[in-house]
Amino acid sequence: MRSLARYGVTNAVTRTMLTELLTKEDFDALVRPPSLEETWIALRKTAYGEWVPEDPGVNPLTMEKLVREATALRFKRSTRTLKGKPKQVGTLLLSRWELDNLEFALRLWHGQDESLGEILSYPSFVHPMPVFEIVGAETIDEIAVALKDTPYFEPITASAKTYKQKRSIFYVEVALEKDYYRRVLDAIRALGGRDALEGEKIIAAEIDKFNLTWFARLFRYYDVRSQEFREYMIPGPSPVSARLASADLTADLLDDISSRVMPGGLGEEDKGVSSIERVSLLEHMVNEMAVDVSRRLLAGYPFRITGTLSFYLLKRIELRNLSTVFVGKASGLGANELSGRLYGLR
Repeated sequence: MRSLARYGVTNAVTRTMLTELLTKEDFDALVRPPSLEETWIALRKTAYGEWVPEDPGVNPLTMEKLVREATALRFKRSTRTLKGKPKQVGTLLLSRWELDNLEFALRLWHGQDESLGEILSYPSFVHPMPVFEIVGAETIDEIAVALKDTPYFEPITASAKTYKQKRSIFYVEVALEKDYYRRVLDAIRALGGRDALEGEKIIAAEIDKFNLTWFARLFRYYDVRSQEFREYMIPGPSPVSARLASADLTADLLDDISSRVMPGGLGEEDKGVSSIERVSLLEHMVNEMAVDVSRRLLAGYPFRITGTLSFYLLKRIELRNLSTVFVGKASGLGANELSGRLYGLR
């Protein structure tokens, strides 16, 4: 009865929004049009129609920004009736979109890109985000000062020295992500009981897929020695993230992670592919498994924080898929290639 009283209204609100999640048919309609403009028109024929403007322009970054804001505002509805410690968890989950905006602003600042001024206004989700101050700052220290009243002050301050030495905003992003997931896990564990146990499993899945994505990014784009990979992994409670954070990059590591993700590990036909392709396959599997778990939980009567967390994870994957569509369209990818890059469609 206690969990019913705590989550009953939130559960009911969340359930009303499940039908708004985009389906495979919706995404098929998004990838078919030959132009960005037609793809946007197709998006407005879905549940996003009332959340996005009729004419966003043809800048794919503007489109991605508008979709990011819409997914955040739609998720926010599922947290508004939470109270006490569950409310703290919901607020932290909502701030994930805020962190997305901050990291994008940091990349603009680092690249000294002044051509994107029209997309620098963001709604406040949890903390005020002084985007113009960030982009206009002279130093990383000035950015930290602009964020002194937010949780982002400490990780930016702690990573400032490394940024100055390496001249890469990547190291600031690492600090921000590690700090964010530490705070989320702490808030979930503070709930205690089954809320903590089940909630931790869901957020662990997001950490796993983030670590695998980051692992691939490090492997492909950064001059990082294999023995340094562990330094950039987000500490997570699952065996997958624990393994990524404790060993060097080797073929045996990928085999071991594969066995943890899938019974029997990778098939023989997959063992001959490159390491980066195997990481991509593992990332895909982790995403699909996370979607399955989330939908299964929401199909029952989860009068626990798992209802909010499951809906959060599905909205984050939906955002990832929408971003893939608009960026892919701008890059000239065809419908089949785009469809192959989408996750968790039902």
